[in-house]
Amino acid sequence: MKNKEIHTHKNIRNDEKITVLLHHISENVEITEVDYDHKDDYYIFFFLQNGTAKLRIDFKEIELGKNMVFCIMPGQVHSFISLSDINGWFMAIDSMFVKDEYKEVFNKLYFLNNKPRLSQEKTVELLQCISLVNKKYGSNNEMIGQQVFYDLASSYIGMIAEIYQEGFPVIKSNRFMEITSRFKTILSANYQIMKRPSQYASEMKISSVYLNEAVKNTTGFSVRDCIQNEIILQAKRLLYYTDLNIKEIALKIGYEDWAYFTRMFTKSTNLTPTQFRRKNLK
Repeated sequence: MKNKEIHTHKNIRNDEKITVLLHHISENVEITEVDYDHKDDYYIFFFLQNGTAKLRIDFKEIELGKNMVFCIMPGQVHSFISLSDINGWFMAIDSMFVKDEYKEVFNKLYFLNNKPRLSQEKTVELLQCISLVNKKYGSNNEMIGQQVFYDLASSYIGMIAEIYQEGFPVIKSNRFMEITSRFKTILSANYQIMKRPSQYASEMKISSVYLNEAVKNTTGFSVRDCIQNEIILQAKRLLYYTDLNIKEIALKIGYEDWAYFTRMFTKSTNLTPTQFRRKNLK
């Protein structure tokens, strides 16, 4: 088996000075630099007016169609599968320009695979906004022109967040969103050593019951489910991108008992780790 590596794009277009990239994507355009599996340290937003685009995001195939928006978050492994007669907009932007309240909405995409289809009214509004953003893109009018651009870009991102928010279940409390966002951050950094919901509740200084209520209300999944989903995702990445054997992968994600890990993976995916590797490396 050939060794693979997950490429990480830390800067947009490998230029630390560029904080945003915006362009109109037209039919049958070739998007280079993204035709392989990779992850970014910035946000990517798609607004597809026409055509179809197929992407793979963390081993799930996503198909976008007419009048759809989609967000790829920092850290998600993704690549393009195919593009057909597309017409729309692409924006890559440094996470420091995405407001925290919008990030909370997009963080929910980690758990829910929403692909909102826009109404005619929303499509027109979004087109009007992105047209203004595009007019100010690359503004050379010193500080004021640049600030106007970022304000407009933030409004565009906010409109996309609003569109996503409308498709979410009603959240009882903003506090639940805050708890879930923090839980996700802790989970991403500690899934190898923290396997039980009580450990996350203790770290966050709240009860296990309250943590589970917040996460369940926000995502539809229990804390235990979220922990397992993260572990399985990381295992899939190691199976696909490395030559580590099953025992080594089990150890790397925090299981000394590789047989237990194999049973858990198989129950979750209906494939043994070996079968998953063979299927995806054909």
